[in-house]
Amino acid sequence: MEIGKSIAKIRKERNLTQDDLAEKYYVTRQTISNWENGKSYPDLETLVKISNDFDISLDVLLKEDNKMVKKIDKDVKGAKKYKYLVVYIVIIVSVLFFICHKVMMINKYRYDKEEIKVDTIFNDTLDISKKEYNGDTIIVDDIVVPNRFSDYVDSKVESSYKIKYDGETPIAFYSLTSLDQYVNILSKESLDADFDKTSGNLVKTNDEMRSYLDRHDIKNDIDLIEYIKENYYFGNYIFTLNRRMRVNYLLNSFAANILALNIDNIVLISGDLKGYMINYHTENNSVKEIHLLHNDKQYIMLLGGKDTTTNEFITDLLSSISFK
Repeated sequence: MEIGKSIAKIRKERNLTQDDLAEKYYVTRQTISNWENGKSYPDLETLVKISNDFDISLDVLLKEDNKMVKKIDKDVKGAKKYKYLVVYIVIIVSVLFFICHKVMMINKYRYDKEEIKVDTIFNDTLDISKKEYNGDTIIVDDIVVPNRFSDYVDSKVESSYKIKYDGETPIAFYSLTSLDQYVNILSKESLDADFDKTSGNLVKTNDEMRSYLDRHDIKNDIDLIEYIKENYYFGNYIFTLNRRMRVNYLLNSFAANILALNIDNIVLISGDLKGYMINYHTENNSVKEIHLLHNDKQYIMLLGGKDTTTNEFITDLLSSISFK
């Protein structure tokens, strides 16, 4: 029996009109008439409802109606294809969104690589062995430095500077100050200054940077310089996390600006002292900035002048430094 005739038989046995059946299954009376006349078929969901509502198995409803069986089979296959198509579309859209987002982030945090020859920047080390010294000293906080600057006078401009004159011409200077030790060159102030607060192109990454430094056991400037020596340049790729991109930008900015601008090289100080020395690019290479780390302090000594910036003078000076 065809499905349409089965529906008509069920309706009549229950004393239902076509309007009653149409209202029950939320279709029009004309749709019920088309079902019963074989002009169209109910969908699979409606057939299941009819089977449940009137306690008639689907086998009985579909018995001998090959057209309906083929239609249901076609609908099921079509539904599966549609489901797979939706899944494919969702996957493709998600991948495209991910790629577009990452490309935007890479562009946002891209730092054009400077042509810096890291092997040239970090081309030397200074090994210091302590020796006894009993002469006059200069003391700042806990550091005790041999007084090789007895003929220097106070600067009129900056109180921490001492200047040596040849007549009225300044020929040398030095200064000695102390700071908190923990990564001064990436201090909170430095981090804030590296990001444009008005354009919105970059964001502050203090917490992320601190977390990154901690994970890599970077506790001071020396550790950071050694890390950059081994890892510069830091690239961003599709699968780089956004927070890593921001950290990379900051490290690249630091490396390019610190290492490329007016610096000939950075000498790592090892042995009985821990620190580094920056050789600034000046005439006769006559300006040195020495950073020494001890306990919770960083001591910064700035030396200028032909005689006080030789490796021999600096080695002799550093070998006689002590701490209280």
